[in-house]
This record gives sequence, structure tokens and C-alpha cells, in this order.
Amino acid sequence: MTASFSLKFIISLAFLILTSCLQRVQSSSILQNEVAAVCKSSSTKATTTKNLNESSKPRRRVLILDVDNTLYNEREITADSHASSARTADSRASSSGGCLGIEQQIIANTHEFGQSHPSLNLSPKECDKLYLTHGSTVEGIRHLLLKNGHDAEFIHGVLREYYHQIYHDIDMSCLLPSSDNGSGSGSETGYNHSASRKRRKVIRDLLEHMPHPIYFASNSPKAHVLKVLSILGLHNVKYEGIITPDTANDGYRNNNGDGDGQHLSYPTKFDPQDYFQTLLEWYDPTENELVLIDDSQMNLKKAKTIGIHGILVNKPEAMNLEEALNSFLGHIESNLLTNEKRSEDESEQKEIYKFDSVQYLQSKNRVDLAAIHPSVWQKMTKTIFNHDNTTNDRMDFVRIVDVGAGLLSMLNLILNGGGAKEPLVGEMRDGSSLEYIAYESNQELLETCKDRLISMGFQEEKKGKLIGGKGNCDESVDEYIFERKGGKKSSGVNVKVLLRVKDFTESPLKREEHPHLIVGCCFADLFDPDILATSLMQFTRHCAIGGGVDSDKDRMNDILVYFPITFDGSTQFLPPKPFSFDNNEKGATIPSDTKAFQLYADSLIQNHGHNLDPTLLIDSMNEIGATLLTSATSVWKIDPNENEYLWSTMLYFFGTSAAPEIMRHNWDSVGWINRARRNHPKIHVRNQDLLFKLPPADSTDQKQSLSQNGSFSCLADTSEEVEQIEFTSPHVVGKKRINGDSFNEIGPGQVEIKSICSLISSGTELKIFKGLFEDAALDVNIKGMADESMKYPLSYGYSLVGVVTRCAADVEDSEDLIGKMVFTFSPHASHVVVDREGVHVVPEGIRAEDAIFMPSVETALSLTHDAHLRLGENVAVYGQGLIGLLVNGILSRQQVQSPSGNFGMTTAFDTISDRLAMASTMGASQVLLPQEAASSGPFDVSIEVSGNYRALQSAIDHTRNGGRIVVGSWYGNSDVTLKLGIDFHRSHKTIKTSQVSTIPAELSTLWSKDRRFSFTWDLVQTLKPSALITKRVTLDEAQEAYDLLDNGEEIA
Repeated sequence: MTASFSLKFIISLAFLILTSCLQRVQSSSILQNEVAAVCKSSSTKATTTKNLNESSKPRRRVLILDVDNTLYNEREITADSHASSARTADSRASSSGGCLGIEQQIIANTHEFGQSHPSLNLSPKECDKLYLTHGSTVEGIRHLLLKNGHDAEFIHGVLREYYHQIYHDIDMSCLLPSSDNGSGSGSETGYNHSASRKRRKVIRDLLEHMPHPIYFASNSPKAHVLKVLSILGLHNVKYEGIITPDTANDGYRNNNGDGDGQHLSYPTKFDPQDYFQTLLEWYDPTENELVLIDDSQMNLKKAKTIGIHGILVNKPEAMNLEEALNSFLGHIESNLLTNEKRSEDESEQKEIYKFDSVQYLQSKNRVDLAAIHPSVWQKMTKTIFNHDNTTNDRMDFVRIVDVGAGLLSMLNLILNGGGAKEPLVGEMRDGSSLEYIAYESNQELLETCKDRLISMGFQEEKKGKLIGGKGNCDESVDEYIFERKGGKKSSGVNVKVLLRVKDFTESPLKREEHPHLIVGCCFADLFDPDILATSLMQFTRHCAIGGGVDSDKDRMNDILVYFPITFDGSTQFLPPKPFSFDNNEKGATIPSDTKAFQLYADSLIQNHGHNLDPTLLIDSMNEIGATLLTSATSVWKIDPNENEYLWSTMLYFFGTSAAPEIMRHNWDSVGWINRARRNHPKIHVRNQDLLFKLPPADSTDQKQSLSQNGSFSCLADTSEEVEQIEFTSPHVVGKKRINGDSFNEIGPGQVEIKSICSLISSGTELKIFKGLFEDAALDVNIKGMADESMKYPLSYGYSLVGVVTRCAADVEDSEDLIGKMVFTFSPHASHVVVDREGVHVVPEGIRAEDAIFMPSVETALSLTHDAHLRLGENVAVYGQGLIGLLVNGILSRQQVQSPSGNFGMTTAFDTISDRLAMASTMGASQVLLPQEAASSGPFDVSIEVSGNYRALQSAIDHTRNGGRIVVGSWYGNSDVTLKLGIDFHRSHKTIKTSQVSTIPAELSTLWSKDRRFSFTWDLVQTLKPSALITKRVTLDEAQEAYDLLDNGEEIA
């Protein structure tokens, strides 16, 4: 038995070594960077190798890439070159002052060669005709010399001269990156992700992580190809070979040059059988899918005759290279044969998606209308017509400027309303006037915009050229003026529209065009926030007006800046799907939808220059003197049936931006995008509607505000009335007033604080709001609450940030404390008086709206401490209210997720889509509906913070044997029923409660309350939890706020 086994093992090992050697012979030929130069010694050997691999070798997809005007776009590089000075002193200059493009230099050299070579004597027109007829000039020269009776050896010599003279010393300076990192001179519109600011990096990443064999195939010589690859930064791309005329067929082996049973000298793509011969020997087109990406339709048609599919690029109505590569990979839909007619059978198939800017905007505008939040719209309308400085005259004229007009969807909303939003003109008197200045730089949208204006009853009055704008200096029309008189069929308001085909950054407003409102829908996230803020200053001439001693006499009014639908980086499929490890042929992991969309957001930031953090924009606007008046969440809800084109467009965006990032992480990108195509999930995209007030730069009418060091410039008026929130009965909350005089006398060791903001607890406070509490002390560990019991009427709250305005005489550090921003565990009120020992100075660098989250962050930290997590453990967090989200945020910075997706995972569960979206933003590995718990578990640790006993049951059921369940919820006086049967009894699972008030005994030797407070402040600065705020309210709006939280409509 042993001898038999040994013999079998030796035979198997010998066969393995033989197969490996044969494959290595194959690889040594194919993997060299001049595959076409390698020849088979005999047809027998080629057949033998093919037969050895025939049974085991699966059908493969092979990428063949043209080089010139495919790896780069000739029109783009020459435009960039003409827009800047020549990069080298000896570069060839075109008549317009820029460096000539590669193709232009090749054409110029070809004309010179044709005229100077004695055997040709061709004029430039004749050279061009050869190119048009034969697909390349060299192919035309070959046919011309054959026609003139020259033998093969003479033709070989002429072609060799041609390649040397044409390509020697080609100046490739125009391929070097420009100083603006390839962004070009125009601005991003944001709806075509293929127009990337960093397209070169995107293409390089796609090629470097390509899971299929790559061949570069050019009609130019190999040395030229290598030069292009190096300058484009593609030197490290792992390609299988380069096919060029000077390497094809391993040199000159030709008797008559006509290809009868022989090989052409310097073959080109015009003769694909010779040109691609070696490649065809390795990859039979009937058994593999070979795809050529080329800018020549003739080359594609020739390749098709030998079974090679084609994708046309860099031509009008064709794809760009980024789209073509994603099409090849299967990331976006394509029939591969771009611009060619499909067969009759294919024509009966579903129409292949194609991006169209007008159709996209039309479909998007309908979703925008439903998503724009009514409360921000109402605040904007109210502020325009109820401004402090408003007189009756102001209502007779309003000027609005749209800095990203698109198809004028915001004008339509202003005139007609929709989606629970009243028309703005409804606030204006009959006979008053509205002037609407619309900026849209995309020329493709012009005719549709004009048609839309006419359909709304406007008439074109005149058109002209803007004076003084930057950018293009030609004489083309860039302003169109339309007017509509008020009447019975429309509102009684006269409306004038100035449609400017310009980027707003290129054409500042005239001094007399000072606006009441600037609007930009789906706009603000496309810019660096600092650049957007300063651009608005320049655009409005904000920094060029006022500043004199008597400037109050002619000071301009405040400007409202309204940015609805500002993407905050959160996208989700509903229902979301988890990681998948075993449902694909390649064995690669399909990432969770959550992880895929996190990579999508990363791509938009890194590759497209988007800002997906609205708080950064708020900070940048604050730095130029603007104040955030209000904000609210607005969600795109895209149904695959009701919004079919927009749904397909979103998948196109995901395919061109998310899928390449997934592939770069060695996950199954095609599997992920195909899963979405099969399941047709709804798509939710989370946005923010932001409304700012921008006062004149020299305005002295500023509200008291924090300086950089966190201190206030003036003290509060202690005689004003004090307001405080009070719970009076279940589901009823109001505001009580306390005479300010009672605050004039503060007790020993006490300080007075004027509130900046406070945070509503969505856990404990909601229990009190709903009356679900026992008669017990408010909090035994917070001074001032231990002696007060839970019963109505009750003032409650424990997250207040304000400024110290007064201190008792015995407070030792009063001089340092007055004016400081501090945190205190106090109820919601305009002013509070507390003991000095209960006051915590907010560390430098933390904003007030972040500081109010300190108790919540401490609670989340306490939960993670109680979970005793070990590196690599998978954690489930049940409930994505405020505490659950913060737990996710901490875990995402503590856990190390393995590339396989099997370890270090954080899975978040909730039933509310907005919370799932925010859980993704906070860093969860996957966010799922509760019904996915079984398919995504089991988990090593489960943390339950939902307040729902069904979630607690799921946590118990889907935690591994020996795992840990940490219960952070307070169930109040509700009865809870759990199933703890035989499976639980035998599982050795641990259920542990967690409460933040005290340090658990097992941690007390390592952690104290002071140490945990200190670490909590560090986490607050790191997490920046103010991003979780979904609504800002005044004390008067407390009832509405608690109702919204109770209904799950808001997070914080």
C-alpha cells in the first residue's frame, strides 16, 4: 500500500513538474514585453501546447489597447497645451502658441517624408488620402510601392526609413501633467463622473488592477509605445505584450509582400491576420473574447473580420477610455461594438444604457423636487421677505442668482412650487418684479433651457456678449434674456431671466446686480469648500464694496445662500446586502453594499475632487462671515421602476467610480454590480439642504460669536428672562420662563452659564417624554440630579454647552473661567447656574456643536469597554440611534478589517433607512435590515442599543456560542419577554448590562472617570459627531423636536 501510494505520488509529481515546465515555456513567451516577436518553432509544438491547456483553460477575456489618441485624448492635450505656455524651451510650437500634439507631429513628419523621399514625391494631401484609404500612412505607402512594382526588400527598406524618420525625436511634452492636475480650464458639473479631474490616475489604477491579460497594439514602433507608456505613468502596468509593426512576426520574412502564405513586412492593423497572428495562436477568438479599444473605426472593422470585438473611443458620440475600460470589465452596460449596428437578434434585446446629460438632468429634477426639504425652503422664503432691514419697497423687486442652473429646475420651483413647497413668487405683490440670473456653462443644455423657458410662457427679448468676464474671449453669444409679464395665466409678478452660458467663477456679478438670494442645487459638494466660499466672495464683489467711514449709508443688504441637495457621501441600496463569500465562480468576495458605497465616496473625494462633508463647508462659510440659518436632510429616493433612467444612471456612476475601487481592493467588482442589476434595489442618496446668511464684509451687525480660542468677546445680559424646557405629562413638553432677577444672586461655589446649544438624548429623554420611567432619582451620579426624582413636571437634559458669564466670589479660577466655553450636565435652558465642580472646560479645537455630544460619546465608549473586544472579532450593533452610531464610529477606528472581509467586521442593524445611511458614514462594514442577521452572522460580540426587545432576542440568537451580548438599552418600566431555551442554555453566551454612570469593577484599576472623560474629549475631536445633527430647533420648537425623534424621523 505504501509503495503504491509512493509510486502514484512520484508519477503525479512528475506530471505536475512537466505541466509546470510547459506552462513556464508558454509564460516565458507570453509574458515578455514583446510577445509578438516570439515565434513557435513548429506548428506541432503550438498544437501540443494548446491541447495541454484546452481542457483546463477557461474562456478568457483579453484586452488589446491602442496607444496614440487612445491612452490619451489628442484634442484634450492640445487644448491644455494651448491654454498654457510651452513646457520646454525647445518644444515645437503650434501657430497658436502651444505644444503640438503627438498626432499633429506625426502628420507633419509624414508630410515631410512623403515630399522628400525620392520614391514617393507625395503632397500633404496625397499623404492624407493614403491614411484615410488604408487606415495608416505606412499601409498606404506599402500599397503604393507595390503598385509601382517595387520588390519586398525595397519596400522593407522604405518602411524602415519611414518609421525612423517619423518617430525619432517626437516631442511628448504635451503628455506631461499640467499644473492644475488635469482639471482643465472649465469647472466640474458633477453629473458626469467620466470628466474626472484626475482621469490619468483613474486609468492607471484600472490598468494596474486589471484582472485580464493586457496587450498594447499600435501602428507606431515599439520604442514610441514604450516612451508613451513611461510619460503617461503606465510603466508599472503589468501587460502581457506589445504588438507593433517592427516586432510583429519576428522580423522580415516575406518573398513578395502580398501576404500569400507569408508574412508582411511591418504589418499594421489594416492586415489583422498578420498583425495579430501570434496573439491569435495563444487566444483562439472562438474560445476566448478578445476586445480591441481603438480610436479608429477602420481598425475595429478590420479586427472584427478575425473575431476581435471592438470599442471605439475618443470620437464624437463614442466613449472615453475610462468608460471603455469599465465597459470591458463589465462595470457598465455596453454592447462592446460601439457605433456599429447590432444583429437582428441583438436589436430585440433591451436597449443598452447611454448617458445623456439632458435626460439625466430631467430625471434628476423630478427626484430633487420631492427631496428638497420644505422646512429649509420655508425658512429661506420667510427670511427674504421678513428681513430685519426689509421695507415694503424691497418686496417690489427680488433678484435671485442660480450659480448651477442646469435645466432651470430651481426657477420652476420658485415660480410654481411643488413637493410640499409653495412658490416663492406667491409672497410677492402683483406688479412686482423678479430677476433671475442663471449661470450654466454646459453648452449642451442651452437649447433645452430655452425651450423650457418658452414652455413656461417666456419670450426671448435679446441676446448678447457679456462684458468683463474671464474665460473665452471669442465673440460668441453667452447671454440670452427672456421676459414674462405678470398676468392671469401666470402669477402677477413680472419675471426677467438672464441665461448666461458661463461658469459663475468666470463672470462676476455687476455692481448693480447685488442679489437677495444665491442658489445652487446639487452644487456645493462639487467644490473644495474654501474655494467655493472665496469664489462666492469674488462673484458677489463682496470684498470690493464698502469699508469707508460712512459706509453704513450705502451698505448692501445681506445675501442669502441656499444650497439644496448637497451630497453628504451616504448612498445605499434598499434592501442592503451583506458580504458574499461563496456565490461567484471566481471565489472572490463580493463586498457588502455598505463597503462598496464607502469606496464610492472615497473615489468621489480622491478622483473627482468632491467634498462630501457639509460641516467643512459650514466652517468655510463661517470663516468669511456667513451664518448657517438652518439645515435639514434631503434624501433622493430612486425607484428602479418609477425612475428607470435615473436608476440606470446611478448604476453607471457606480460602475465608473465604485467598481474600480472595489477591484483595486481585490474584491469582486463585477459580482457586486451584477447583484444590483439582478435585485433592482431602491437607491437612497442622503443630502443636506443648507441655508446661509452672508452679511456685507464691513457689517457691524454681528451676533455674539466665538473667537478662535473659544472665548466670547462680551458677557451676557443677566437681567434678561431665562427660558427652560419642562416635561408636563406624557408626550407633552413646553417652555417655562423664570424671571432673570432670580439669577442675580448665585450661591457659593457656583457659576452662571449662558447656553449656546444643548443636545436632546434620544434614549433617556424620550423615555421621560413618553412617560416610560420609574419613580427614581434622575441620575445618582450627576450633582443636582441625585436629589430630584423622575416625576412630572420635570426639567431634564444633560448635554449643555455655553459660556461662563459670572462666577461666585469664592470660585478660585473665576478670572480664567469667565468667557470660556464649557460643558455641563444641565437641562435645556437659555441660562443655567451650576456648581463649579460640575463644569468642564471644552478643550481647544472642539466646536460647541461637537462638545454637546460628550455624554453620548462617553456612553458609546463605555459600551465598547464593556464588550472587551479582541482584534479580529466581528461585532453586531443593534439599533442605529445616536448611541449606536457613535459605537460604530468608535469601532471603525479601533477594529482592523481584514481584506477577506471575514474578520474585524462591524455590522449595524436598524429598520430606518436614514439611520442605516448614517451608520455607513460612521464606518460600519455593513448596514443591514434585521432580517439579514442570520445570513450575516454569527457574531463574536453583539451590542444592543435599540430599546427593542426583538433586537435583543436577535442579538442572543445570532451571537456565537461563547460570545458576548452587551445590553445598553434602558427598557424603562416595559415588560420584556425573551426566549432562552435549550440552545441558549448550552451556548455559554454571556449577557451583560452596560451603564455609563460608574466604572465597572473589573476596569476600576485601569480607568477612572477623569481618565475616561479625557479620552472622551479626544474621541469627540476625532469623531466630530455634529455631523449626526439632523435638525436644529429653538426652545419654542421643543415639542416638534421630541415628536420627530419619537417617530424616528431625526437622529440628533
